[in-house]
Amino acid sequence: MGSAGPPPSRRTATISRITNETKIQCSLSLDGGALEAFENSDHFSSDIPSAQKSKHPDVLFPLPPTHHATQITATQQISLSTGIGFLDHMLHALSKHAGWSLAIRASGDLFIDDHHTTEDVFLALGTAFNKALGARASLVRFGRGDAPLDEALSGAVIDLSNRPYAVIDLGFTREKIGDLSTEMITHGFESFAQAASVTLHVKCVYGHNNHHRAESAFKALAVACRTACSRLGVGSAGWGDVTSTKGVLGSSVNE
Repeated sequence: MGSAGPPPSRRTATISRITNETKIQCSLSLDGGALEAFENSDHFSSDIPSAQKSKHPDVLFPLPPTHHATQITATQQISLSTGIGFLDHMLHALSKHAGWSLAIRASGDLFIDDHHTTEDVFLALGTAFNKALGARASLVRFGRGDAPLDEALSGAVIDLSNRPYAVIDLGFTREKIGDLSTEMITHGFESFAQAASVTLHVKCVYGHNNHHRAESAFKALAVACRTACSRLGVGSAGWGDVTSTKGVLGSSVNE
């Protein structure tokens, strides 16, 4: 048998999204592992404390002082600090179960409300996802995920279509979960689909606990992303190709 060749390169991206309302930085690896450092910024410090260097020498970005959504393992680096605790919790679940390494730090206008920060965090994440994904060749492309959390059950379907569209139905019965408005979870998924240039459908089928409804939806999306972003094996049908009858993903060609 011939050599399978070197392992494929990890798909990573770092981006900064700076507006008058929010300052956000994101480092993402769709394949886990060590993250790239955040981009240099006038809005955030890049100094890494010596205690962190000693404990986590392979972490190239400063970890937040609050570690409620930080998890550094041999295969994943996850660190979320958006200023909205429940949003951090949901992004932690998303990245963990998608198999990503993900670091996001944000400084937003939370004295107004959670809208701009949440929206821009999802836009930043979607932009990084799109950048890391690259040419979209040799990909499974479609993914479905189903995830229960106790009495709640959600399903998600994603298509790495390069055509942004979202249908989100989560059925919340509360205005907020923690400091995150439930309407911003729906809008966050829509914003992610827009920036990631994917077609996304997410539905919570049932569940009487709104925390569970939200978390099962994020976990379902994670499973769907993990499947869709999987790379086809060398020599398998579709390997090296864009998974489309057009030969290109997107609406830039005449259909």
